[in-house]
Amino acid sequence: SKNNRMYDTLLQLPLFQGMTKQNFDALLMKLKLNFVKYKAGTKFIEAGSACTDFVFLINGSVVSSRESAVAGFVYKEVIGAPFLLEPFAMFGVSATFNHDYYAQTDISVLLIDKQYVYSELNKYDICGMNLLNMLSGKAQVVDRFIWSRKEFTLRERIIRFVKGLSELQYGEKYLQIKMNTLAGLMDTTRLKVSNELNDMAESGLIVLKRKEIYIPDMTKLIETTL
Repeated sequence: SKNNRMYDTLLQLPLFQGMTKQNFDALLMKLKLNFVKYKAGTKFIEAGSACTDFVFLINGSVVSSRESAVAGFVYKEVIGAPFLLEPFAMFGVSATFNHDYYAQTDISVLLIDKQYVYSELNKYDICGMNLLNMLSGKAQVVDRFIWSRKEFTLRERIIRFVKGLSELQYGEKYLQIKMNTLAGLMDTTRLKVSNELNDMAESGLIVLKRKEIYIPDMTKLIETTL
C-alpha cells in the first residue's frame, strides 16, 4: 500500500535507521510531520535562509546550487531521494542553508520542525546516535580532504577541486566557471587548463559547454585518479 511504501522510505532515512518498529510507530504518533510536494523547476530552499526544519527528500530528485562569493563561479549537483538535506545546517552559530535547492523532477519532501527534533527524537538513543554519526561523518570527510592532498598533475588538481565542492562523491555535477577563473584557482595558465579539459572531454569524463563543465558521472571521474 501507499502508506507502507512511505513507512519503508522513512525507515531508509539515516536519522531513523536501526529503530524498532514499535519505537518508530510511537515516534510517528508524536512528531508533527509536514509533507510537501513541489513541481519540477520550483526553488524550494534559498541559500542563507534559516534552517528551522529537518528537510527529507522522500521522492524525486533535486539540484543543489551554490555560488562562490569570491571567485564568481556556480557549482550544482543532482541529489536523488531518499536524502536528508544539510542536517548540519540545523545547528551552530548561523543555522542557515548553504545551497539553493530546486526540484529537478516533481518531488515530495518531509519537514520535521526543529523543536520536535529536540523534544521527541532525543528520547530515542538510536536517533541521537544516528544524528551524531551523520555530523561526525561530515567532519571526518572534511578532515581527510584537508590532510590527504597528494595531487601533482593538473588533472588531479581539477578533480580534487570538484570533489571539494561536492556533497556527494557520485552522480551528475555542473561547474559554471570562466576558463580564466579556473586557471587562476589551479595556479596555471588558461591554455593549460583548456588543453586538459579538452583531453578529459575526449576521454568522456566531462562535457564542455559555454562557461560550463558538465560531469555526467562523478564516480568515473574520481576513479581516474585512484
